[in-house]
Amino acid sequence: MNQKRRLLAVFLCGVLSTVATACSVAAGDASPERGSQQGSEPDVAQAAEDLSSNALTKQQASTVLKLVDDICGDTWCEGDRNFHFDQIRCTRPRGNTNGSCRLAFRMFPYDSDLSTGPTYARSCITPGFNGLASLVDTAPSGYQSLNWDYYDALTSCISEIESKLPPL
Repeated sequence: MNQKRRLLAVFLCGVLSTVATACSVAAGDASPERGSQQGSEPDVAQAAEDLSSNALTKQQASTVLKLVDDICGDTWCEGDRNFHFDQIRCTRPRGNTNGSCRLAFRMFPYDSDLSTGPTYARSCITPGFNGLASLVDTAPSGYQSLNWDYYDALTSCISEIESKLPPL
């Protein structure tokens, strides 16, 4: 049993290290304005909880993925590649610091198939998450659309990713 715990601890440390690196690269810096505190050690238990849970319910995540896919045809997906949006996971806000969301997706040429490829698995990490309303606007009639700030953040991220892919 001790060996299992040790392996789990090593695995979590590796994952947390990878996530921390990815988050700092995505954020551009780790300035105090973005929520980091100089000199403080991260709460490993809390970070592990964030990795294992999603601040969105399954229904909310499904709604966001559908709205992203719906708008895709009029925006990012008009290019040379098709998209498949796989998952969205968000971290809960902590105090005065907003959470963030990671949208995982695959890109592939229009003349290929998602199952046969080539595909490019990518993700966008967007800051500013403080609940479903920071991703989805809901009109009094019940009509839902992507929140403009979230849409703008995804557009910037996806454009950057596309610019780094090999030409078709």
